[in-house]
Amino acid sequence: MLKILSAPLCALLLITGAGVFQSASAATPVPPPPPPPGNQIVDEKASGETAALFNYLRKTSGKGMLFGHQHETTQGLTITNQASLNQSDTKSAVGDYAAVYGWDSLSIIGSKPEGDVVDHIKAAYRRGGIITISAHLDNPKTGGTAWDKTPGVENALPGGEKNAVYNAYLDELADWALALKDDNGKPIPVLFRALHENTAGWFWWGSDQSTPSQYINLYRYTVEYLRDKRSVHNFLYVYSPADKFSIINEASFLERYPGDAYVDVLAFDAYGAAENNADYMSSVVKYAALVSRMAQARGKVSAMAEVGVMEQDIVAGKEDPHWYTKLLN
Repeated sequence: MLKILSAPLCALLLITGAGVFQSASAATPVPPPPPPPGNQIVDEKASGETAALFNYLRKTSGKGMLFGHQHETTQGLTITNQASLNQSDTKSAVGDYAAVYGWDSLSIIGSKPEGDVVDHIKAAYRRGGIITISAHLDNPKTGGTAWDKTPGVENALPGGEKNAVYNAYLDELADWALALKDDNGKPIPVLFRALHENTAGWFWWGSDQSTPSQYINLYRYTVEYLRDKRSVHNFLYVYSPADKFSIINEASFLERYPGDAYVDVLAFDAYGAAENNADYMSSVVKYAALVSRMAQARGKVSAMAEVGVMEQDIVAGKEDPHWYTKLLN
């Protein structure tokens, strides 16, 4: 949940290959299987830049990982001048920027607590960064925030009493996406993470608020509305449920999965309750291996969409500055 994470310890990581994550007992890396034939991208009309990003992520499978950081140049302990576009905790720590830059709909069509982040996104893209946007959309039924637990999925679907409200949210996102262009007037690709952490109960679209079929229908509707009705062709669609470490198997992951025709990136969100948590580290590795294998089998990309320590503000990261090194090793 981005709401409770500090910027320094919230990361987005693209897992580029099933051979990257294995259990400690594995003797040698297992090479990833070849991708299945055919075009595996959700949007057959994707812009050239968006298709190129998808193909790049697929072709780098098995070669490593792309590290990302939420609010890379807009929030951080070392950022003193947000208008500079160039300050970053990651750069201050390791000498270079993150590969993946994350922001949220709240910074785009919501309250904009960081101000307008479009210039930051363009600067990130200019230096070769990959952009991802999560969406904490307000509850269409009540008008409350995304964290309003009143069930809203059925109301948001076609025929529901708040379908027009939900459509208005999507229209705002579409208008923003269609206007997002680089210095040459080309659309900037975005990894769009809609209706995330749906296997938990803290959002109005969660597992406590909707049946699997209701959620799947809303996810598919969201993709079709943006792609087909509004002609947004610079989105790659990310499916990222909350971790279910108690049940790490394919059937559990697929319970609310919208289907291969609606997902470009298979991912998950997982936070540790404490910095030195061996069980958490082990579970992340197992879950990442599962998701990576599933993505490879489907010709998709895999990612750990959100990982970090579940603590407020600068409490996270005070105990162990090598936390991410330990996780990734």
